[in-house]
Amino acid sequence: MAAPDSLSGAGDMPAFLDYGRLGAGYALLWRQAGQGRRGHAYLLAGPRGVGKATFARLLAASYFCGGLPKPCGHCDACGRVLRGNEPDVIEITGRDDKAIPIERIREAIAQISQHSFGSGPRVVIVEPVERMTPAAQNCLLKSLEDPQADVVFLLLTHEPSAVLGTIASRCAMVKLPPWPDDELKEALLAIGFDASRVNTVLPRAGGIIGQALAALADEAGEDETATLATAALAVERDADVVALSTRMKDDRAGAERMLLALEQMLHTALLARAGILSMQAVSGTATRAFAGNATEQQLASLLQAVFDTRRRRQSQVNWQASIDRLLTTILEAKTKWRQS
Repeated sequence: MAAPDSLSGAGDMPAFLDYGRLGAGYALLWRQAGQGRRGHAYLLAGPRGVGKATFARLLAASYFCGGLPKPCGHCDACGRVLRGNEPDVIEITGRDDKAIPIERIREAIAQISQHSFGSGPRVVIVEPVERMTPAAQNCLLKSLEDPQADVVFLLLTHEPSAVLGTIASRCAMVKLPPWPDDELKEALLAIGFDASRVNTVLPRAGGIIGQALAALADEAGEDETATLATAALAVERDADVVALSTRMKDDRAGAERMLLALEQMLHTALLARAGILSMQAVSGTATRAFAGNATEQQLASLLQAVFDTRRRRQSQVNWQASIDRLLTTILEAKTKWRQS
């Protein structure tokens, strides 16, 4: 199961959660929100599943909140924002592996050019920025270069390097790192998960609440998506590459989920290889083999290869050719460590 970047609903977020305890980036914006301060544009950068979208909605709620502390989470204004019913908050998301087209950005710019519906600002949340087409990014850039009064852009990115430098330079970059284990555990327990289950998934979550929630929700164990990702890491020869890519060529709908699962496995292997996680926290023979044998540089290169494959899919490059290339890269990495 792919790790979500936001919780499924506002009710899933523990009311007690103090974002100021999660790191400097969270603390800075959370403090500003509580004081009623806001900038024109923020680039919220963090790993997939860390909760950027939920955090962005809570920040937006603070701009409209009529209670204290902000956001109070109980007033009508907070409720409208968190339920997605506030007309002055525009959310633009890239879903189902589709790019965000320029037309969607033009629509949002036209909306914020009009008078707001209430007394608050107009807020534009884009998730993720790198899913925008080049034309859409350039269209957005014009609004960032000539900002309108009382408009706030909250731009979310999983891959800051994929965002146009001209866009990044016009935003306040805020890094949202993985959560400390103690805070993640406290949040999961407050949501209502059993302590024994939380303790089981915590070492594998790497501080990513979305990944922890995905693991906790997976009652059936390894599903087909994880099976395909495991098979990708387990390729041993060219025939395995051909067989697996042929098996996957017609499963375009499941391709993104498989790539996300593969990304999570390689990320876990990299954390273990770097000594951030113990090897006991790495599940699956294939993932443990990479954690124990591949170098940090090789694992980082493989993560980049997965990202490049996802980007080619967004550009409508032939899927089977893309997965062939990725699987061959994985096989070459295994060959190198065996030869060394």
